[in-house]
Amino acid sequence: MTKDPEWLTKEFAGNPIRTGRTIEDPDFPRIAITYSIQENEDNSKQIQDEMKDIIKDYNDYYHTAWSIEDIERYNGDINNRLARKKAEFKEFGKQIDLVIVVDRLLTGFDAPTIQTLFVDRNLSYANLIQAFSRTNRTYPGKTKGLIVTFRKPSTMEQNVKDATKLYSEAQEESDLVYPTYDESKKRFKKAHKLLTTLVPNPTDINEHSPLEIRIEFVKAFQELNNTYEALVTYDEYNDDMEKSKVLQEQINTLEEYIGVYNTVKGSLVDEGAQDGPGPDFSGIEFYGENAIKVYDIDSTYIDRLLGTYSANNQNIRDEIEKALQKLKKLEIVKDVYRAMLNAIDTKKIDSEEDILVVKRRFFTESYDKAIKEFANTWFVEGNELHLSAIQYVIGSDPIPNIRGIINSKQFDKYKAIHPDAKPLKYGPEMKRQWRKTLDEVIVPLADELR
Repeated sequence: MTKDPEWLTKEFAGNPIRTGRTIEDPDFPRIAITYSIQENEDNSKQIQDEMKDIIKDYNDYYHTAWSIEDIERYNGDINNRLARKKAEFKEFGKQIDLVIVVDRLLTGFDAPTIQTLFVDRNLSYANLIQAFSRTNRTYPGKTKGLIVTFRKPSTMEQNVKDATKLYSEAQEESDLVYPTYDESKKRFKKAHKLLTTLVPNPTDINEHSPLEIRIEFVKAFQELNNTYEALVTYDEYNDDMEKSKVLQEQINTLEEYIGVYNTVKGSLVDEGAQDGPGPDFSGIEFYGENAIKVYDIDSTYIDRLLGTYSANNQNIRDEIEKALQKLKKLEIVKDVYRAMLNAIDTKKIDSEEDILVVKRRFFTESYDKAIKEFANTWFVEGNELHLSAIQYVIGSDPIPNIRGIINSKQFDKYKAIHPDAKPLKYGPEMKRQWRKTLDEVIVPLADELR
């Protein structure tokens, strides 16, 4: 079916593919099939013949030579291609995207990138826990596993509750069954209203606001962020985001408030370090992964391409360039991605190293370098620039911490290099250049670190 380049359009004619989200990979999804073969079953010959055909198709595609006689090795190869841990299976086209299984891959299977399990049978107790565990391996950017059931959803929901109650230490039900999209959306709207009622504008609060207000603000922001993290796991979210201006504006609130949130949260850390009875910070997460992440499906596609890139793979490099162009990334961002690919090509990066860790390192280095260069050019303190940069969002007026930057200046050193410099003109010009650097360099680089 997938050999026809128009198969997606024909197969899903009633659900046109969204522009900008199409994966430019004619072989996607790469599918493997495996199931248990019992020789004493009445139709065992038919089952074995079918499996032989399946393995033949697999061999033809991946250029392997498995047979039904060594089916365990065939299953092992599926495991490796699905897990994508070994360098040879990180190369684009060598992986598997979807596996159809019957009574297979329930043990000894570890594929951290797998997020979704589609279940077309009734499971209970040990079998249910064992199957669901296939999606719970940790992986950067993966907050949870998802289970999609096709049979008797109410029965399966009760089975989940019974199984988790039986095997949990506390013998209690867990919250593994998530609410509906509409219920999650209501929780998100409620959290948004709470935050914007408490602090209508980001400029209405700072590190000097009353302690109780700061505590409530941080709790409200974290609740909004948590409800957003839950919302984006639903398929309906993508359609909703395209159509609903209200939802888009509500989600933009996270970006608008993130700078002041980090500042206020930092001030609470300082409050807690003081002697004497400390304030009540219960319900606040200081050091967990509560950073804002506004999800961009296209950027996630770039990350996926990076994960499949191998040294001097021109096809994937071209795909990455096309994605960067399509997303209208600035040249400074493109240059960092190109530097990453060049480092992979010249073996300066270990092929076993996590590509998302590599990406964060490259963009962090570029971000820090831009601040250092500005500090050296204008003879101001880098720490003050960093404090400004983490709070800044495009359009901020005044620029966060601009007073601290100006107070850190060493004008005599600047004048030694620029003899015609005037004290009264230095400040306004430095501010203009810092805003330009923030808008054109710092913010675009920081966006790639989310």
